[in-house]
Amino acid sequence: MPSEIHQELAREAFESGRSINQLCTEAILARKALKNYDPWKGIEKVWKKNKKIDSGKLSKEIGLAIAEARRAA
Repeated sequence: MPSEIHQELAREAFESGRSINQLCTEAILARKALKNYDPWKGIEKVWKKNKKIDSGKLSKEIGLAIAEARRAA
């Protein structure tokens, strides 16, 4: 492992209160979890659902949500 990577891991481990071993284990588990994940599949589902939405109604609802957020701020 290059010394720069080891330094980065050591710094992150120290700052987070975890060991380098824990960080490496978390990285391996994350890689395994994402190995078969296809982000485009989820995006296609959203696109299909969005095609069924009335754009005028959506614009109105977004405007109302923005106005509500401004009032709350």
